[in-house]
Amino acid sequence: MLGAQAFFVEAFVPKKTLKLPINIVAAKGGYCVQMEIGSQQVKVNLLLDTGSSTLAVECKKYNPQKDFYLRSTVFAQAIIYGSGGWAGPLVKTNLQFETEERKMTLKKGRVAIIESEQQDNFYGADGILGLAYRQLNRAYNLTNYFVERDYYPEKTFPWPFKVEENKKAVRVFKKFLRNYPSKKPCAFFTELEEHKICRNKFSLYCKRALVHVADNDLTQEQLEADPLNQGWIILGSGEEHRELYDGSLKTIDVVHDAYYNTQLLAMQVADGEKIIVPEATRRENKPRYSNSIIDCGSSFIVLQEELYQELLDQLLELNINFIKQIDNFQNAGQEGYYPDDLDLSVWPDIHFYFKGENNNDVTKVSCTPDNYWQLNALNKGRAWFMIMPELANIPNMSIMGLPLISDYFVIFDREEDQNGVIKVGKIQL
Repeated sequence: MLGAQAFFVEAFVPKKTLKLPINIVAAKGGYCVQMEIGSQQVKVNLLLDTGSSTLAVECKKYNPQKDFYLRSTVFAQAIIYGSGGWAGPLVKTNLQFETEERKMTLKKGRVAIIESEQQDNFYGADGILGLAYRQLNRAYNLTNYFVERDYYPEKTFPWPFKVEENKKAVRVFKKFLRNYPSKKPCAFFTELEEHKICRNKFSLYCKRALVHVADNDLTQEQLEADPLNQGWIILGSGEEHRELYDGSLKTIDVVHDAYYNTQLLAMQVADGEKIIVPEATRRENKPRYSNSIIDCGSSFIVLQEELYQELLDQLLELNINFIKQIDNFQNAGQEGYYPDDLDLSVWPDIHFYFKGENNNDVTKVSCTPDNYWQLNALNKGRAWFMIMPELANIPNMSIMGLPLISDYFVIFDREEDQNGVIKVGKIQL
């Protein structure tokens, strides 16, 4: 009877799929999933990022010298983020996710070992798991470098370089790497799909943009146990998990597969007039690929400069106190903003309109005040306004980060067409 029961349960679990817990505590403003690396199956917490494609791990827990599965390569990587960056060798080893029910193992998977960092890029996380496509994942073949110098073995691990850990050194090292041939290795999730380990889609269920702190005296374990700091990543499926979302799913078109590039058409504050997203007027300021991306690696919603100013103007028209509170937050600096008069019930929803699956389709998604304002964030009583203007090095680009994602169960369906689509359903708490 028990055998039949087990068969019945297994029959209704989708194949090539895995539901894994994630938690925001380690990285403070991003969700981590636990992966097992190498022959010793060392457990590391990796920051999930749909805005990058590289899988990289620090050596805080994982010791590559003790990994007898590890195979060196001739490739090195140097990745620069909006702020920060790192460099290190690209190696191959076994990479695994595991639950009580099943596991997914990628043998000889590619992973970069972080040898030099511009800063502590990942806070308490042990590395990063980029979930975008291979376009962003570049590695450099240093065979010629080794031959020219009679260096043996012609491998990047053990790491033969000394890169200082400061703001300029990683960028200088990346310029050095550009003198050598490069390729775009398969990104981790693409490898899972190509080896038929996992279906070509994944889903995210998140509740916060910054770690929720109910009491400043809580331990890390107690913070991790807070339901608001927990979530799920589901590899290989999404629509089947009705327990995580309400109603029907809406579709946003992915217009390019560098990032999860989307076309933002308009923004609306409450029931106000729709604000059409302006076109970039100067060629050098035109965004690459599209005017927006969906990025779970961003703790903020980053709005194109004119959109951001329009948002402030609309909020000012609704209530001058809205702007005063945003100013108070921005002027608080590192001391932090601890308001006693922030009433989110009077703040408006902010609506965003994206290009839908077909040419004339428009998909509306909304960000609620309790997501674009994060309360009890990093410290008890502390409030953060989670919308900011465009980044200087990424002009005319809106980055739709965790404040928007946390309102929805988000399915990154890469099977749908050439670039894939993003399906969203209102999150069920």
